[in-house]
Amino acid sequence: MRLATLWMVYGWWLWGLYGHRHGQAAMRIPVVGDGDGPEDLDTRRLANATVYLVQMYIAKRINTLVIRQGCVGCAEGLRHRQRQVIDHVLRHSSPDLSVLLYRGTPDETPWEYTLFVVNDEKAFRQQRFTFPDTLTDREFFFLVVVTSVQHAETVKRVAAEIILAALRIFVINVAVLVQLADAQVVTYGYTLFKANCTAGITVQEIGRFDPTTAQPLTAMPDMYPVRKLHLHGCPLKVGANHLPPHFMYRRRSPQPTYGKGEVSGEDLKGMDWELLQLLANALHFRIRLYMPTETTLFRDGGNVSGCLEQLAAHKVDIAIGGLSGSDKRRWLFSASTVYHQSYFVLVVREDRFQAKFGHLALPFRGKVWAVIICMLLVAVLATWCLSARVRLNHALENLLLMSLGNPVPVPRVPGSSFLRYLFASWLLLTLVLRCAYQAKLFDVLRLPNQRPLPKDLLSLIEQNFTMISHSHHDFYPAHMTRLLQESFSYRFKYIQSARPDERLVTISLLNNLAYWNQKHLNSSQLTFIREPIYLDQLVVYFRKRSFLKYAFDRKIKQLLSSGVVSHIERRYLRLCYADMAAKDRDRNRNLLPRITNNIMVGAYRIYCLLLFLALVMFGLERLAQRWRALRRWFDWFHQP
Repeated sequence: MRLATLWMVYGWWLWGLYGHRHGQAAMRIPVVGDGDGPEDLDTRRLANATVYLVQMYIAKRINTLVIRQGCVGCAEGLRHRQRQVIDHVLRHSSPDLSVLLYRGTPDETPWEYTLFVVNDEKAFRQQRFTFPDTLTDREFFFLVVVTSVQHAETVKRVAAEIILAALRIFVINVAVLVQLADAQVVTYGYTLFKANCTAGITVQEIGRFDPTTAQPLTAMPDMYPVRKLHLHGCPLKVGANHLPPHFMYRRRSPQPTYGKGEVSGEDLKGMDWELLQLLANALHFRIRLYMPTETTLFRDGGNVSGCLEQLAAHKVDIAIGGLSGSDKRRWLFSASTVYHQSYFVLVVREDRFQAKFGHLALPFRGKVWAVIICMLLVAVLATWCLSARVRLNHALENLLLMSLGNPVPVPRVPGSSFLRYLFASWLLLTLVLRCAYQAKLFDVLRLPNQRPLPKDLLSLIEQNFTMISHSHHDFYPAHMTRLLQESFSYRFKYIQSARPDERLVTISLLNNLAYWNQKHLNSSQLTFIREPIYLDQLVVYFRKRSFLKYAFDRKIKQLLSSGVVSHIERRYLRLCYADMAAKDRDRNRNLLPRITNNIMVGAYRIYCLLLFLALVMFGLERLAQRWRALRRWFDWFHQP
């Protein structure tokens, strides 16, 4: 009997031990509030505060929440407390909110909103994430619930270590919920920069919860204070790319490099500069500007230059100045939302004829003019030598009249057959020259002053245009590319001053070309091919996963939606170069324009010149009646 009793007691002890160690997974997770002890009451307060934050700051923004749990070196009571908090969140979450429990797979990526239930900062630091390239610019929000009771002396240190651990993995939106030794539940956040703009964070208390109603004692601000980024007047280093009309240096002195000093804001203007000033006023930071002399480029192999090289070397915090966000190597940095779009076009020189009416003054080539002048000299000498021998009246006058295409009176026509043959030949030659000149006059008055331009990229290649660029491009043959490591302005001058027979083309933003033509309105002959290469999207560049990106994005979107950016663009781009379709229609319409008074200006000038010469001749004839010397000179000139 005693033996049976001992075996029964031993069996009950073994069952209890086995159930305690191996049957925990099958146990029902108790609901917070089932017990009446002080520990259950404190846990209920922490869980209720967690549910309040989830409902107020997560459920209203997204419909999915991920819960991750971590407990390093925890006792069984602390593990039980964490399970109670998680169970309470699952039972009392919003019905529209889906909750996912983390399974612990090594390749799991973080979600936009994640709830961490950890015992201390060490457990949070042991969380591992995988950030694929597609998620590098996504904004994440963490709510960390610390289940171990904290003391007032160390609670800010624990919150700071958790926040710094989140910032190391580029998560800037993080809040910490802790429970103090006196059972009060407190939420902590942070602000960037310490006193005197020292790098670091300042942990701040966001709010405390009422232990009875589980409601905040005072109105809580946003749980993620970086949403309202306020840099407290601290300086940000900005690398700027000199590219009119986006970022321009006013003075003609050499642009300072990063190592030599900063650039004063008084020396700058441009669309991007004004946008940067608006962002500085909205986000409360001071601008320390550096403009490298080297052009900002993406080179082969992932190498960069200019202000992007400064950004990669952590010498500046952001880079701006007409920088493209559509480059295939932009994964090197984080880019803001697009604040402006411009076509990337091919720029060529629109060759004109010698002047607007230059061909009227020089209608023939040099060799033709040389032959005509020689023939005229020979005719004048021959007429002067033979005039006395053949007794021709008004020989030189007849020669001048025939040269201008005017008729000669019949009595003045030579009588001999040989002279009549020479006279007829000369009349035929002057008739041909006069018809050719009239045809040239009609061409000048009727046709445009520019030669036809290539229509697209294929036409440029077929006509053997040489590309002037800083690097080779996929869309243009490498053997037809001439590398020139200079700015857009230098390339414009290079193409403008090239020989007339040299066919050159370069690439540029349409805004850059519009600003150049606006500043050189009377001398510029540059235009663009109507087929654009691609639509260039301009952005602000940051370091990879910089905390500045999200605040800049929100403010840029506000400026875009309010029309502020469009107002700035209109002030710097007064010429309508952005409407490509309208530009094409105007170009096609000008191929054969109607004859207007503007086109007839050259004819009016020639007519006025002839009237002036006739007035001068009339005046000389009137003076010859009174001045005998002038009269004798006219008689000598008209002698045969």
